[in-house]
Amino acid sequence: MAQDRTVTGTVTSKEDGLPLPGVSVKLTGLKVGTVTNASGSFTINISSNATAIEFSALGFVPQKQTITGASTYNVSLSADTKDLEDVIVVAYGTVKKESFTGAASVVGAKTLADRPNTSFQKSLQGAAAGVQVTSVSGQPGAATQVRVRGVGSISAGSTPLYVIDGIAVTSSGLDLTSVAQTADVLSSLNPNDIESVTILKDAAASAIYGSRAANGVVLITTKQGKAGATKFTASITGGYSYQAVEKHDVLNAQEYYKVYFDSYYAQRIAAGLAPDAAAIAANTLTRNRLTVNPFNTLNPFVAGGGLAPGASLLYDTNWRDEVLRRGQTKDVNVSASGGSEKLKYYVSGGYFDQKGIVIGSDYKRYSGKFNLSNDVNKFFSFGINNTLASSTQNTPPGAGGGANPVRFGDIVANIYSLYVRDANGNPVLDANGNPTYSYVNPVSPDFNPVGLNELDTYLTKITRITTTPFAQVKFLNGFTAKSTVSLDYSAVRESQFYNLLHGNGVGVKGRGYRYSKEDITTTYINTLTYNKSIGKHNFDVLVGQEAYRNKFDGITAMATGYGFAGQTELVSASTPGTASSSYTEARFESYFSRANYDYEGKYFLSGSFRRDGFSAFGPDNKFGNFWSVGGAWRLKQENFMKDVRFIDDLKLRASYGVTGNNDIGRYAAQGLYSLANAYEGLAGMAYSQLANSELAWEKSKTTEFGLEFSVLNRRINGEISYFQKKSDGLLFAKPLSRTTGFTSITTNLAEMNNTGIELAINASPIRTTDFNWNIAFNITKIKNKIVASTQDEVVDGTKLIKIGGDRYQWYLREYAGIDQADGRAMWYKDDASGNKVTTKVYAEAKQYSGLGSALPKYYGGFNNTLNYKDFDLSVYTYFSLGGKVYDALYAALMHNGITPGQQMSRDVLNAWSATNTSSTIPRFLPTSNTDLSNSASSRFLYDGSYMRVKNIALGYTLKKEWANKVMLSTARLFVMAENPFTLAKHKGYDPESTIDGTSNNDIPNIKTFSIGLTAGF
Repeated sequence: MAQDRTVTGTVTSKEDGLPLPGVSVKLTGLKVGTVTNASGSFTINISSNATAIEFSALGFVPQKQTITGASTYNVSLSADTKDLEDVIVVAYGTVKKESFTGAASVVGAKTLADRPNTSFQKSLQGAAAGVQVTSVSGQPGAATQVRVRGVGSISAGSTPLYVIDGIAVTSSGLDLTSVAQTADVLSSLNPNDIESVTILKDAAASAIYGSRAANGVVLITTKQGKAGATKFTASITGGYSYQAVEKHDVLNAQEYYKVYFDSYYAQRIAAGLAPDAAAIAANTLTRNRLTVNPFNTLNPFVAGGGLAPGASLLYDTNWRDEVLRRGQTKDVNVSASGGSEKLKYYVSGGYFDQKGIVIGSDYKRYSGKFNLSNDVNKFFSFGINNTLASSTQNTPPGAGGGANPVRFGDIVANIYSLYVRDANGNPVLDANGNPTYSYVNPVSPDFNPVGLNELDTYLTKITRITTTPFAQVKFLNGFTAKSTVSLDYSAVRESQFYNLLHGNGVGVKGRGYRYSKEDITTTYINTLTYNKSIGKHNFDVLVGQEAYRNKFDGITAMATGYGFAGQTELVSASTPGTASSSYTEARFESYFSRANYDYEGKYFLSGSFRRDGFSAFGPDNKFGNFWSVGGAWRLKQENFMKDVRFIDDLKLRASYGVTGNNDIGRYAAQGLYSLANAYEGLAGMAYSQLANSELAWEKSKTTEFGLEFSVLNRRINGEISYFQKKSDGLLFAKPLSRTTGFTSITTNLAEMNNTGIELAINASPIRTTDFNWNIAFNITKIKNKIVASTQDEVVDGTKLIKIGGDRYQWYLREYAGIDQADGRAMWYKDDASGNKVTTKVYAEAKQYSGLGSALPKYYGGFNNTLNYKDFDLSVYTYFSLGGKVYDALYAALMHNGITPGQQMSRDVLNAWSATNTSSTIPRFLPTSNTDLSNSASSRFLYDGSYMRVKNIALGYTLKKEWANKVMLSTARLFVMAENPFTLAKHKGYDPESTIDGTSNNDIPNIKTFSIGLTAGF
């Protein structure tokens, strides 16, 4: 007969192998149990009639083990992702997802960790429905465009509000730099320190943030300590980066030179010259037109276009190769987490170093984090969240300047040498034995980005400190009071220098700049919550107060006239230039409340109200009111749904509310005088902005209906949402008569709607002991429409803001092909009767709408995660369908002789000619070319649809016994590819352009291949 006995064991986490304290250990069917201690160990007495032991803990999948004759039972529990998702972070607290009446998407730490990205936003692409993320530049530390449920404004900001651990980030904007072409203050936050990101999308979720919530709210929750033995985690990742999308093929030096030769040769033959004479004349004309000859002979081509005997190239400069390089990423992180049930801590340190794929581009960050929470007793607790980061960023010049290495590499022909060369084609060496850079080319005279990279400086250093102490008191029965104070400090120091020998600084013998800025935001938040349950009725009420003060202080100094090369400090310049300073301040005051109610876990109601006051608005509209109401019904809890067994959960929700957008200039409502004016050597000022005392918030009125479901034993979960966001009072520059002395005044006179549908599905097709496969799919369709404005039509560059159209509707001359008789480009215009007819004169052509929009029709993500025993594989994919992009690079490469020395696409080799009259490429004409065939028109407008594999990661977690042999609790090796594949309808162009469908000679997006190790001990 079996006897009672005692057994022991240890419970660990399957994820990291560390012991789990507080795990419930019970005998199945019996009232006998215990919990694991701080080391994860347990001891339990087993009676003779016991059959199994059950192990359970919050956040983990319960496990049962059959009792055998063993005396030791060691168990590893797997994290229960569903359990973790049941509670989501919302404004000023948390809520169970089942009772949440709003719309929100949650992205977990696994999606963000170990990715070779400077900021977490890039990893959100494709991970959340209704969230459009665009990485425009491959510059390390570059800004990322994020739009939540469409475009929220015409002229004010459309960036969502970012909230880190309950505190909104700096209100001065996300880019505080002057030198950097693109930067993001959120790059100071190490993605490996983030526990989750919650995107609040509708009014029920976000309206409690009032005047800052119209563009959505992104809640970032950083990692906190967990009770138990100290858990150390270290990770190291290294990788190499390359250009993500290959650009248009261009001509090599011989092909480029020959295109000009062939054109001149045909002209000379047509003029009656003999073939040999025509060849000599064409060689001379080509050499004079292009100002260089890359061959070893004066006349490299003979009659008919063949290469002369003995003729060869002395060099063939691939400028793209010269300005591009293999990028490199290093990422090292160490963290410690642990504590008791009362005192918990999380400490981390990180080092991130990314060398960009373009010369002169890099980003280096040192980061540290310390979060502490202490439950002193049942009533009082306090804590603090701290982040410290110091970054250094080098960014080459951008846009259309000659010093921009990307632009230069794309448009300067191969016939121009990187180095000065002697008569034999050998590079001329300087006194130190190094090749001397050549600055000769007609496209950007006296510029060579490779040489300028060694002479010029574009340096940005940012130090950011955020500290947020808080204290919380629980009193009476159900009341909780919490006070939080936060300091967000950013210091920016920048150095910019144009050398005195070549490029931008030659005219003034060198030019130096120094910028120093401080951005300080102090935030105060006080909240009081009350929770009460009366039978089947449950109440949750929140009231609060929030205020912040932001101060931005900037100093700029400039000097010219440097005596000799190698000196960059302003003190070494002979001529002090303009020195200026600025100081701005913004103040914000708010009072808010929220109430949630549910009955029996079936019916849910919520409401919020907020009154905000902001210093930027006119005296008549300093304060605004924002509110929301929402409701939800869990149909599955009804009796009539009990027998529908394949449905596990079903919830309907609806909401309506009003939010605002205060992302405008700090003094936009005031009449301003500019002090930066001098009159006959004396200080002066000039009236620079008209006052508008009625200037008010942009408001967004959002309606949403949603259906959430879970079926087939929760193997398929999802939600579908319909939303309509009506934005009115949009800021708009109302045109004024010039007799007022001003051309416009900012007013609240435009309206715009965003209407859309979202679908998000998560499925687990396979769930076994050894193999799991999870799928996440989301897709969003949004229709943007201008409802009202001060004028029926307003031209905004290449866009037309027109009532009935969308914000980014293209407005261009419409291309009509070429005239096959002479090869000249044609466009459309309207004749006197209003009929469309063609013209060869670009200035006569009419700009038309109806050419499409830059906004995609659909976008979303398709993500797969597979686990087989100790192996894991994840594939994240993003897609965007519809939306037109303008390929400005291809336009520049199709100049057809208008700009000598400027690189050309290989398509030019098929240009129209007297012997190739069926071509669709306009004729090539090296002199007197007034065709303007590559001017802005619909010719260069293309379908921007694409799909990009965002990330592929393959990992192997060492068996616990192997890891233990090297004193580790867990170890995972992985290889990863970021942006490895891009499938696009239009080739030669990265379709991930700005939201308006354009690019601006930006550093190309990158694909990165890396390998890493994560270890716990």
